[in-house]
Amino acid sequence: MKVKITSDHAGHDAKVELAKRLESEGYEVELFGSKDAKQSISYADVGIEFAKEAKKHIDDKNTKFVAFCGSGIGISMALNRYKNIRCAHVSSEEEARLSKAHNDANILCMGGRMLDAQKVEDMFHIW
Repeated sequence: MKVKITSDHAGHDAKVELAKRLESEGYEVELFGSKDAKQSISYADVGIEFAKEAKKHIDDKNTKFVAFCGSGIGISMALNRYKNIRCAHVSSEEEARLSKAHNDANILCMGGRMLDAQKVEDMFHIW
């Protein structure tokens, strides 16, 4: 299973931590967006880059897409501007489950500054 993860600077640490955890479980992870948490990068710019990448593979059932910004709201708004992208901003396990089961979300979005690493990982697996 492949996982593509993006973030702006505010979601960088959450992105890196989730990538580490998923790689240890055998996932093939590819990172996009921020290079570190210190240099500011616009979630809108990150969204453009990631939307282009996601659209290439959006129907691939063996690839999952995850996006972070500080709150999760900005990056979800940026991504949802694009046709065929259904980015769900979630903050609970139940929202993660429902976003896939009822809304067929194809990008999972979370707030990197809002959630601890374990909750992020749990929501990814539920989704």
